[in-house]
Amino acid sequence: MDLVYEWFKPAALTDLQFTILVSLSFVTSAVTALMGAGGGALLIAVMASFMPAAAIIPVHAVVQLGSNGGRLLLMRKDVDRYLVWWFVVGTVIGAVIGGNIAVSLEPAYLQLILGGFILLSCWVPITAALKGKKSLTVLGALTSFLTMFVGATGPFVIASMRHIIADKQKLVGTMAALMSAQHLIKAVVFGGLGFAFADWAGVIVLMIFTGFFGTMTGQALLQRVSNEKFQLALRIMLTFLALRLIGSALGF
Repeated sequence: MDLVYEWFKPAALTDLQFTILVSLSFVTSAVTALMGAGGGALLIAVMASFMPAAAIIPVHAVVQLGSNGGRLLLMRKDVDRYLVWWFVVGTVIGAVIGGNIAVSLEPAYLQLILGGFILLSCWVPITAALKGKKSLTVLGALTSFLTMFVGATGPFVIASMRHIIADKQKLVGTMAALMSAQHLIKAVVFGGLGFAFADWAGVIVLMIFTGFFGTMTGQALLQRVSNEKFQLALRIMLTFLALRLIGSALGF
């Protein structure tokens, strides 16, 4: 029994930290399934407080792939496939470029830019004109590039996509597809760059497992919320996350 437990728990984590990560995966997946984004940002904030720096973003990528993949499975009928295809084209470009310089760029500047853009997108319709395959490809490339440094760019993407997709079910379902693609490509890039995913395989499996149940919980809550209340709650949540990013970049 001890050998099984030791396989699941990475040596770099204490028992308490291991328990926190597995439990938090349920909560953050529920948040993302309900709001379309936000859970990944909360998860990476906690991971950054006690995980080795080199492991944070690669492990987060695989866990979020599992979380978003589960949501995609449950909400596959709500996905706008046209938007996904052109977003993925840009994602490949951004991930390859970002992955190759991720170790040399100061993330605080990116957090500041990301937080500022989210705030503007929430309260000023600067992305309301986002249309066409070229715009979606640019959005995919830019957010994929950023996610190699700051980890969670779901709030950035949904701040733009909320101007394109008004229906809450379709927005959350399409976001699941966009983020699944982005995290998959990011994980492949980090694997190609030599990250040892095997050292973290046990806790990743458990976090994906608990995250799936969180996704089902969040989806059930989503069906009970009106479109108007959903949009208001989404703007409030994105504003909070943007301010947190800006505060982190400024050292608060």
